[in-house]
Amino acid sequence: MFAAQAQSAGGRCLVVDKGTRQVSVFEHGKRLATYPVSFGLDPVSDKRKAFDCATPEGLYFVSYKKDVTRFHRTLGLSYPGLAQAEKALANGLISIPEYRKIRDAAGKSRPGPCNTGLGCGIAIHGGGVFRQFGEYRERDWTEGCIALDNPDMEKLFAFCRPGDPVVIFNSEANLFALARPFSLAKDFSADGLPQCPQGVCLYEARFMTALGATVVRITEGSLWSVQATVHASGDEDHVLLALFDRNADGRMSFQDNASGPLAEGRSLQESYAMVRQAVADALSGGACQTP
Repeated sequence: MFAAQAQSAGGRCLVVDKGTRQVSVFEHGKRLATYPVSFGLDPVSDKRKAFDCATPEGLYFVSYKKDVTRFHRTLGLSYPGLAQAEKALANGLISIPEYRKIRDAAGKSRPGPCNTGLGCGIAIHGGGVFRQFGEYRERDWTEGCIALDNPDMEKLFAFCRPGDPVVIFNSEANLFALARPFSLAKDFSADGLPQCPQGVCLYEARFMTALGATVVRITEGSLWSVQATVHASGDEDHVLLALFDRNADGRMSFQDNASGPLAEGRSLQESYAMVRQAVADALSGGACQTP
């Protein structure tokens, strides 16, 4: 089964695209407004650890609203989440007790704890897309948060409610980087810890795209790859396209392959580009699905 769309009970959803530097406001699948935003001092990378000044990517929810803050209005986000914790544990960035704290919080739909190696305090707030620092006017000035001009933040603050989903992604990224922040581990030990057999971690993300129900599987560790399988809607046994990128770099070579009806008449690179764009379009439309 493929999960339902990432929307609140009221049908609200925010989509933040690092590629276009915009946040879009959705209600019941309809885009209502788009506002310019800025990001952390590292505006391109996905957040990997505390104090890296990168803005996290993935699926979060509004954890709180605060109308008087240092940067005007603030919408807190539920970072860190389970998808981030699984990968941080595999890479030795957090301990098993820290992972369990984040996992337990996610299971109760609560914000992740602050006392782990992943950091916390990520929010959407005002303060300006551009900010003056002495004689310099800077964009991407936060420590990892998403900043708007104050008039736009007023509108966003009035629209959102705690629990509303927030999708953050980079539409310019390759398929591996697009799917990774939304993917969850597939292998677990008897006590519920994610496992990486023989040093290879397996993650999976699911999206409803214009091509069909799309499953993206990622391996990282001693081996790196990304696979995408497109299924006919409503029929997981009917494969329309199976794509394999051995190095997860987005450059298809003789070691990679693509097969299925959707790959016919297309080069390997054209098939890859089609799937990558379909996933990016699904995310930009607020329709992220995860297992």
